[in-house]
Amino acid sequence: MSGNEQREGGAPSGGDGERRLYRTPTCFACNEKGHYANQCPNRSMRNGSSSRPSTLTDSRRSRSPRRYDARRRYMSPRRHSDMHSQIKELSKSLTVMKEHYVREQEKKEAKARKKKEMEEAKRAEEEERVRQERKKAKEEAKQKEAERVAEMRKDLNIHMATKLREMEDNFVERVKQASGPLQAKDKGKKRVTYQSEDDYTSDHSSRGSETSITQEISGRTKKLRLSEKCKRGNDPCVEENPLLEHSPKRTPKRGILKPVQLTSRLTRSKASKKGFQSPIARRRTPVKTPLSGRKKSGIQKVTPGSKMQSTPAMKGALARMGYRDAMLNELKDLDAMKLQKICNDEGIHYDKKIEAIFKIAEHRTHQAFGNEEVDEEAIIKIADSENSGKPADETEEGLE
Repeated sequence: MSGNEQREGGAPSGGDGERRLYRTPTCFACNEKGHYANQCPNRSMRNGSSSRPSTLTDSRRSRSPRRYDARRRYMSPRRHSDMHSQIKELSKSLTVMKEHYVREQEKKEAKARKKKEMEEAKRAEEEERVRQERKKAKEEAKQKEAERVAEMRKDLNIHMATKLREMEDNFVERVKQASGPLQAKDKGKKRVTYQSEDDYTSDHSSRGSETSITQEISGRTKKLRLSEKCKRGNDPCVEENPLLEHSPKRTPKRGILKPVQLTSRLTRSKASKKGFQSPIARRRTPVKTPLSGRKKSGIQKVTPGSKMQSTPAMKGALARMGYRDAMLNELKDLDAMKLQKICNDEGIHYDKKIEAIFKIAEHRTHQAFGNEEVDEEAIIKIADSENSGKPADETEEGLE
């Protein structure tokens, strides 16, 4: 069996039947099947332009056979016109597709441009928001700094006021310590010295005063007080006249009575009175006895003056105490913040609420009345009096 038959006919007799089937060889020179170009009998008919290499040495390499017919085929006019119409339709469709592509591309570009503009607007808005936040943060920082400076200034003013108050208190304390011994000499009860009747008469005649002796004595005896109080003795007993029973007179001890809390209304009512009467020296109804039953012999015990003379100093002290109580009643209803503000305005150190109320009341009372001191009245003792050895009737007649 030849090699061509083996390629066309399949596997050999002794094979396994799995070999590849090859097609019939084709000549490149005459385009005939069944032989190769080097075996072509028409090799002399080849020309230079269309000649193909006949041997492997001429082509330098082997070439595979073509799967199509390389010869130019003839095409009919009808087929040619159909092809031209098809080409025109394809060109039109291509134009339409191109326009559609251009439109889609423009849409994509517009969408991308719009998206970019939105991103730029969003970025600008974000930058503006960040700038506003920074500006607001700076303003808040400035406000906090101003508040801190104001608070520091307020604390400094309070501290300076406190220090000045302490310095003032220390200065006042030193002045009191320095002037204490001098003031101690002026305090205390003073002893009244009396002139004899002859000296007083000569002195009175030498002055040539036109006032009467009674007016002179009454003027000199206004400041006289009894330093030692006499206890009331038993009432004199008169025949056929029973004794009158009444409640005993008791003098309260000094320094034990609690201070009376005077209201503003009570203070005004008491200040409107003409004079002030102490409960100790209140006038009592004397025991009436007949003139025949009085004992004129011996020394009769005399009680202190039945009525205390009210002086301008006593009225000033009462008004001062009433004003102080009115200030206390007015300040006790205020809260701590208002009291602290009042202390800062008036230059008073604020420590506690109760102490601040008393300090403010004392300060305002001091501003309203000043340092008014009550002059101590001269007090004489019974033992030093010239009338101590005379009866009560004679003493009264002498004073009259």
